Amino acid sequence: MSLIKCSECGKEISDKANICPSCGNPNHTQTVVTNENSRVEIVQTSKKWKKTWLWGFVLFISGWIMCTKSIGLGIFMMFIGFSLAFISAVGRWWTNG
Repeated sequence: MSLIKCSECGKEISDKANICPSCGNPNHTQTVVTNENSRVEIVQTSKKWKKTWLWGFVLFISGWIMCTKSIGLGIFMMFIGFSLAFISAVGRWWTNG
């Protein structure tokens, strides 16, 4: 048995627990045995990082379209969108989820 961090509140919980005792978030770690010698662990990403990436993508595309009307505003929106998408990718990697 090992301790893992809850994807929502960040507190350490047992990897055997179905839900986090403090916030009630379900533990989405699954272990799949492919054959006798290997194990694959599947971890679902947090919705927070997916939403951040989606907002970044939408802002980036909106900025790209906006460049036809106002170069400065379009580039600014593209920069903010790219930054959000990058932050969400690093956040997913850093928190493993």
